Amino acid sequence: MLIEDQQPPLVLIVDDDIFVRSMLESLLEKQGYRVTTASNGANALEEFQRCHPNLVLMDAVMPVMGGFKACAELKKLSDADVPVIMVTSLDDEQSVNEAFEAGAVEYITKPIHWAVLRHRLAVILQTRRTQSALRKSEARFRGIFEQAAIGIALVNMDGQLIDSNPTTQKMLELDEMNLRGKLFHQFFHPIDTIPEFYQPVLEGTRHYYQIEKSFFRKKNALISWARLTTSLVKETNGTPPFFVCMIEDITEHKRVKTLLHLAAKVFETTTNSVIITNAEGNIIDVNQAFLLTTGYSYEEMLDKNLRLLQSERHDQAFYKTMWEIALETGHWSGEIHNRCKNGEIYSAWMSLSMVQDEHNKAIHYVAVYSELNALRQNGQHNGARNTIFKK
Repeated sequence: MLIEDQQPPLVLIVDDDIFVRSMLESLLEKQGYRVTTASNGANALEEFQRCHPNLVLMDAVMPVMGGFKACAELKKLSDADVPVIMVTSLDDEQSVNEAFEAGAVEYITKPIHWAVLRHRLAVILQTRRTQSALRKSEARFRGIFEQAAIGIALVNMDGQLIDSNPTTQKMLELDEMNLRGKLFHQFFHPIDTIPEFYQPVLEGTRHYYQIEKSFFRKKNALISWARLTTSLVKETNGTPPFFVCMIEDITEHKRVKTLLHLAAKVFETTTNSVIITNAEGNIIDVNQAFLLTTGYSYEEMLDKNLRLLQSERHDQAFYKTMWEIALETGHWSGEIHNRCKNGEIYSAWMSLSMVQDEHNKAIHYVAVYSELNALRQNGQHNGARNTIFKK
């Protein structure tokens, strides 16, 4: 099909009078239109399918196939939205009705008033371009709406759902029919009398408002969490205003955040010394227990290599074997002697664990040191010293 935006509109003139065809062709070409012609309705159908015009000027009374029937047949084709203007000497009410029933968009009587035809052509083609752009825009929006990985809900000013995408329906475990018309805010807890996520945008204090709310999935009744981002689409061209609510399921994010918070608490409050290093053994974090044991400050340990703690009690073969086992098996445990900042040497039971990324590549190591006297009193240590073993 010819693309309107790349070249002038193509007009198909259908008339059995060669003088009328020639006159219209000359006038339209002077206005910058491209023109093709047909002498009757049957020829018009063939020419229409061959060149896909942007508009058709159709005479009513023609041999072989008249204009009314030809117009009706054109509307059955794939390009049924192409506008057809009836240009005829018939001006009775029945002919006008028959033309519009056949699918014509305009009716102009002969003799043709050129200024009137020129303006009507321009208006009809501009309207068609606008409608085509609108359809494309709506198709793009619908594609984004339907395929979006986050939930999108359209809510009217009464708080009722007027549309929802498949992600929203999956999240709330209800289909579109069961969601439409429901009060959107009642799916989230706590339920506000005046929903908190509407008011700021309604009052104009925010362009959008974001809030985290819990909700229940219908089937298993487990509490889930959503991040709601609400914005207001104001009234345009008679379309009433409505809210757009973006719904992001953050249940897993909340769970991980809680676990990280608990892990951080354990890291800070445990009586065991903990060191976290990168893959090269450079320290990226230590806990308070380690600082108290060794006498170092946090700044003194950051970015330093674990070699800083080495004492003379172990030879290089010991450390080489320790790292080889940790890299091969992901873990090493054994008694180790480290040196404090003041030079004193202390013994501890160290558990060294490797942390891997999604490609099984080592990215961190975590070393946990347990005070040996406490372990021996609890019977958790067999008394072996400088022991290296695999798990």
